[in-house]
Amino acid sequence: MSPIHVPQPLTSFAAGVMVHLAFFALGVPEAQRLRELGVIEGNQIHVLKNGDTFVCCVESSRIALRREVAMNVFATPAVL
Repeated sequence: MSPIHVPQPLTSFAAGVMVHLAFFALGVPEAQRLRELGVIEGNQIHVLKNGDTFVCCVESSRIALRREVAMNVFATPAVL
């Protein structure tokens, strides 16, 4: 039986971790902008930096998010 992972804010994951995006707790304009950048629910991202700014890799692009935004994007650890 596989463990059940409760989605957590991106800011709770350390650099080097792969995560599976679960949902956004953001306003419609902010969530839509993230989707335009490729940060889409269901996708996997690689956490590169978790500090004042949050940097992640989505496919072949690096994306920096303000910490306040990253705190409202929820994910679970990726199952490899």
